[in-house]
This record gives sequence, C-alpha cells and structure tokens, in this order.
Amino acid sequence: MTTIRRFSYLFIFLIFSCNQVSTEKNNSEDQLKFDANVANFNSMIDAFADENHEQFMSVFADSLKWSGPDKINMSEFDSKETLSEALKGYMAAYENHALKNTRFFAGSTYSTMEASTSPDVIRVYGDWHHRHSETGKDVSHKWMAVIFFNEDGKIHEFWDYFDVTGFSQQHLN
Repeated sequence: MTTIRRFSYLFIFLIFSCNQVSTEKNNSEDQLKFDANVANFNSMIDAFADENHEQFMSVFADSLKWSGPDKINMSEFDSKETLSEALKGYMAAYENHALKNTRFFAGSTYSTMEASTSPDVIRVYGDWHHRHSETGKDVSHKWMAVIFFNEDGKIHEFWDYFDVTGFSQQHLN
C-alpha cells in the first residue's frame, strides 16, 4: 500500500471521526435540554397530583398561549389566567390525579410544517386517571399535548388534547 493511499484512508477516517464527535456533542446538548424540559413538565404534573395550584402554574410563562381541548381550531388560544381557572375547576371536581404511561418526544422531525429536532418542543402522550370528587367514580382518558418551552424553561405555548365529552360522561353513568 502506498504512502499516499494510507494517508488518504487516515484523512477520511479523521474527517468522519471529527464529524461524529461534533454530532455527539450536539445530540448530548439537545438531550440535556430535552431532559430539563421533561423534568419541568414532570414537576408540573407532580404539582397537579398534589393539587398545588401555585406550583403547577409556576411552570408557565406569563405570556402563555393555551389551546385547550375545547378549541375547535389550532389558531385559537386562551391566556395563562384562563388555564389557571380551568385548573381550579379540575382540582375542585376531581382528586387522586395521576398521569400514567407517559411517552415524550422532542421536536417534529417528520412534519408537514417546517421539520424540527428542537428539544424546546416536546410532545407528551399518556393516560390521565382521576376520581370524581362528588360520585367517587374513577375516570380516565387518553391525553396528548404539544408543549413549547422558552429559553428560561417556561412553557410559552401549550396545546392540550383529549376527548372532553367522553371524559365527562364517565362520572355520569
């Protein structure tokens, strides 16, 4: 094997090695940011389970745009204050809150909109379980959210999805 050929192989190896290190570093930084955002979300869920309204709301930016499950269009939003009032209603009507079987995904790598691998956007899937305070009936529902975090780790946009009618009918039967 000639010296030039050996040098070429070494050069190619070094180029790929350097690119790999850079990718791993970026993925590691993204993973740390994603993990921090998931931890912020989980602290919010823990506060909900403890019925700690103030702690739950502390995760949201004052400029929050909330698209609740009652919204018909993706462009409809309510404020942080509206979310706060809705939360008070849930805490009054239900107890023993638990979000189970959660799955977290970052960004939107495959999307019809601009694709993103940002760790500042997470999708959460899970099953909510509650007990209706008045009837004592256990109720549950599938739930999904898309959550946008700002640079301070606060949620500034929150898309909240579940079947409100199916959920509310459970404690009436």
